[in-house]
Amino acid sequence: MDHLHLLRRARLGIALTLVIASATAVSACVEGAPQGAQAAATPGQDLSTAPWADAAGPHRIQDLTPLPSLTFAVGIDYPGALERLYVAARTGAGAVADAEVSAPLPAEVVYVAPDDPGKGLRLSLTAPWGWVPGGAIRPPSISLPGSLSPQEVSRRVAEAAALGAALPEGAHVDAPDLEACQIGHGTPDNRRPC
Repeated sequence: MDHLHLLRRARLGIALTLVIASATAVSACVEGAPQGAQAAATPGQDLSTAPWADAAGPHRIQDLTPLPSLTFAVGIDYPGALERLYVAARTGAGAVADAEVSAPLPAEVVYVAPDDPGKGLRLSLTAPWGWVPGGAIRPPSISLPGSLSPQEVSRRVAEAAALGAALPEGAHVDAPDLEACQIGHGTPDNRRPC
């Protein structure tokens, strides 16, 4: 990955974090969630106030009460879950596609990979893109092809904003490489210690 590509990713990540944070009435309430899940989350939760979307951040996982998690449909992996969450946040969707609200995960757990093929991945809404040493929550980021000129990147970002599109043409949501202690296997407790 060349330096120009890294610079573009950093600029887009910062710009998109600011856009997400300034969005109003973005709701993460998932309709049709089980009754137990409704008790774990406030219906109509505003994703623009989530720690990973707050331009005033970074927030630290140690300083927050964990938010609910989302349990995704069987077969959706971590990158797929992040893309659905990002799209819901950017478009103001009333639900995150293919997900139900679940109880919070421990603050340091980003997701729980299912150990049963009949279960879905659980993703934290506190720090879905993970956290760095010291506990600072990572904001979302997207990538565009490194071969694009800065002018073309700007054009695609502006066009997506004008159309209300979640992602610029050719972009994808980044899924970070997480430390093993941030990933549960089957249960939140089945992971390496941090």
